[in-house]
Amino acid sequence: MLSRFKGRLLLLATLAVAVVLTTLANQLWFGPADAGSHDEFTTEVRISAKQLADGRVEFALQQWDGSQWGERILPHPRLFPANSRVDLWRNSGRIEIETPLPPAGPMPTLCVVGNGDPDKLFWQFVELHSKRAADLIGVNLIYSTHMDPSKRVEAIEECVEEDAKMIVAALADADAIIPALQDAADHGVRIASFGAGEEHADRAGSLIHVSLDESAAGRRAAEQFDSFHTSGVVLCVAPHDAHAGRLEVCDAVAESYTGGLVEQVQLSEEDAEQQFDDLLGDRPQVAGLLLLEADLLPHAIDAMVHSGVKPVLGSIGEYPLSRFGRSFEQRDLIKFTVMDLARFETLLSAAALHYMYSNHPNARFFDGAMIFAGAPNVHTGGPTGGHGRPAEGGHGHDDGH
Repeated sequence: MLSRFKGRLLLLATLAVAVVLTTLANQLWFGPADAGSHDEFTTEVRISAKQLADGRVEFALQQWDGSQWGERILPHPRLFPANSRVDLWRNSGRIEIETPLPPAGPMPTLCVVGNGDPDKLFWQFVELHSKRAADLIGVNLIYSTHMDPSKRVEAIEECVEEDAKMIVAALADADAIIPALQDAADHGVRIASFGAGEEHADRAGSLIHVSLDESAAGRRAAEQFDSFHTSGVVLCVAPHDAHAGRLEVCDAVAESYTGGLVEQVQLSEEDAEQQFDDLLGDRPQVAGLLLLEADLLPHAIDAMVHSGVKPVLGSIGEYPLSRFGRSFEQRDLIKFTVMDLARFETLLSAAALHYMYSNHPNARFFDGAMIFAGAPNVHTGGPTGGHGRPAEGGHGHDDGH
């Protein structure tokens, strides 16, 4: 009987240890990348046993809570028969125990470094969704955007000094900022990029690059002009600081638009509203206006209202219609919006980069960066509904657009 009793104790002790080790292994396997592989998270358990009057032995498990032994956990079955055969292993029921969670380490830091004017809508959306990405994936965020490339280099260097684990950067002025990104990668920082400049992603050490397919945006705009039966010249209007990639939109519109010619116009830094007044005054027969930057919409709409010239108006990128107040006449002049990736470029690149950081810290899946060129969606508006009013069988923009 004594030998069987000792053997049974050994069996249950082995079972308890196996449960603990399995739980801890799962914690370490699925835990954050910051948790070192040498960290140990343990719990103390012991086997309790008593012999009953009929000769059987009853077993239980107890766990140390740091100050005392907890209540006995009674598996089912848990009784060792008095007449058990010699050298026959018997098993108790399963036991689930709680083990201490790994101590939460400091959240890793994500840096987002943009290259635009923080007062422009696109970069306001970039900042908004950078913050959303940081909340979603559980990281500290350092966000900045600078038109001066030397300021971006300083921002990247400061990110390294702040021990950032991930940097998501725009690749404009690639020759100026790529050395700073390469140096960051040499310090173990994971790099991702967004926006124009995907051809530089490999050189920058970027693991993933997310951008808008500019040509696809142009084709979608042409489809919209055709769907409104636009006939005549369409002006494709770019801001003074539009990058070369964004101007590809105009080329794609010209290739796909069937209602007439497409003329590219690039504004100067002067008064934008006056320039639209001049455009419509000189071209009262213009059939369509495509704005490559949503910030230009208020200026174009004011010029259309003043002149009475009402071409089909569309934009690349969204504009918060609530900024027009309750002026539905002005809102209804916006016939369509080709939704660029201002909402999602940084969110997608940050989320993907964090996944690689957390789950594949040493992996590079391909020889170069993964390039994601997103095809845009289209949001249509007009007097049939939307814009914060009840729709009458139609659809359109809403206040949250």
